[in-house]
Amino acid sequence: MSLSKACPGAKFIREASPEYIECPRCGGELELWSDEPFARCPHCRAVVPRKIGASCIDWCAHAAECVGVEALRKLKENPPA
Repeated sequence: MSLSKACPGAKFIREASPEYIECPRCGGELELWSDEPFARCPHCRAVVPRKIGASCIDWCAHAAECVGVEALRKLKENPPA
């Protein structure tokens, strides 16, 4: 597989962008980047996980090569307690 034209499904990881969402706990706005599995609310300090479905990083044998080992580890990380 030539990764010079990497999978378009992983673009949201390789070219991260911010998303502004409402904290489900306090209603405050928080920034969650497309390459982050969770963020901490700056208002109430709640950990807010990203709501994403299955993606190519879950099944593709080339995921680590495509998005990077560190990015893959970070995306599969569990939120802190």
